[in-house]
Parts: sequence; structure tokens; C-alpha cells
Amino acid sequence: MSAAPVPASRTRSPGPGTDAPLLRVTGAVKRFSGLTALDGADLALAAGEVLGLIGPNGSGKTTLVNCVSGALRIDEGEIRLGGRDITRASRARRAKSGIARTFQNLKLFGELTVRENVLVGLNASSGASSLEEVEGLLRSLRLEEVAREIVSTLSYGTQRRVEIARALAGDPRVLLLDEPAAGLNDGETAELKELIHEIRSERGCGVLVIDHDMNLVLGISDRVQVLDEGKVIYEGAPQEAFKQPRVVAAYLGAE
Repeated sequence: MSAAPVPASRTRSPGPGTDAPLLRVTGAVKRFSGLTALDGADLALAAGEVLGLIGPNGSGKTTLVNCVSGALRIDEGEIRLGGRDITRASRARRAKSGIARTFQNLKLFGELTVRENVLVGLNASSGASSLEEVEGLLRSLRLEEVAREIVSTLSYGTQRRVEIARALAGDPRVLLLDEPAAGLNDGETAELKELIHEIRSERGCGVLVIDHDMNLVLGISDRVQVLDEGKVIYEGAPQEAFKQPRVVAAYLGAE
């Protein structure tokens, strides 16, 4: 996808398999007016790992991502980032601690240019060198030629890349991608797959991916986790997920 590697993090080394997960969610419960969206869900994500989060519609995937990012607060359970309890931290504090995300429905500043949208992603502690890194991101995500264009005038696939570039501009430790392939054609999805591999290998951040495109998720993930009715029903190798009767039943709606 890119003409140059995604600019690497200044502070982290790539590679999954650390003893303690970078991000850990334990026993997460989230209720909405009597409806339990998350029912004791656990999650662990290592630095340099791609974790696929899948499940049928309404299983709690986006709710879990919203709770990790701080858009929602869990009612019970604990969330730790780098061993630090962030369960009650604000969304802004979590962003400064290294959690970045994209959204199922694009949330860009349509009246701003591509470069201006990416600059929004810089966190307060980034330092002057981050401006150079933003230019590197624009090049690596093939956005340099449209950097001065108003983002609302661009194709949907290009806007998806802008949103990922904005998330990466803050040099995140954890990148949450919610339906990044939504609305993309086959060629754009193939480019997205390559980009996610580059982000993991070059930056060393943990990447959590939600998507209904099973070829994408199963093809890029080191592990997958399956949610159903707010509970984790499988966690392990991607190629084994749909060999599990409980996972098949969750998708087909029958035992």
C-alpha cells in the first residue's frame, strides 16, 4: 500500500509475546436500561500483536471498544493499560496514555484538509518532531498528494486512510480499529490489510480489529476473540475459530 514504511514509534519495540499484556480487560460488565451488553468479558492485547474481535451483530464488540477508549464506562470489572488501572480514567486521559481509535462511521472534520485532520491527532506531549512524523504518515499512507484537499471531497477509501493516519499521529500504544474495511472495495481492503501489517511491524503497538470481513480479520490476526451476547465464547488461533460448535452456533443462530 505504501511508498514508505509507516514511521516507527520512538519508544516501543515491535513484537508480541510479552509476559504482561499491554492492555487487559477483566470481567467487564456494561448494562443499558436492563440490557446487559457486556457480561464479564475479558480481553488481553500484547504490544506488537493484532487481535481480531469478532461475533454476530449485537454481541458487544463495539461496546467493548467504547469501554476501552473511554466513550463508555463499564459498570463492573477493570481495564489496565501497561499495568496501570484506567478503569475510571477519562477519554482524554486514555488518549494521552496511548489509546487511539477509528470509528465504524467516519468521524472526520469534513471542512478541514487532510493534513489538518491528521494534525488533530497529535497529543499534547508529542514534541516538535511529531510534525515531521505527520508528514511521514501522509507519505506512507499515500495521502501526500491530497494533503491540502478538503477531506469531505475525497473518496470513502481515502477518508478511511485519513482517519487511520490521524489515530497514528498521536503515537498510540494501542490502536482500536472499528470496522475499518466498511465501505471499501476489494482492492482497498487488500491495501488496508497490508497497512495493518505495517503498523504492527513498524510501530510495535497493539492493534485490535473489529470487522465483518472474515477474510480480512482471520488473515491479519495473531489471535481472534469471539463475543456472543457479551460473553467471550472463544479465544485462540484464527484458523480454529470456526471449527468450534459454539462459534458456528452463534453465527447461525442454532445449536
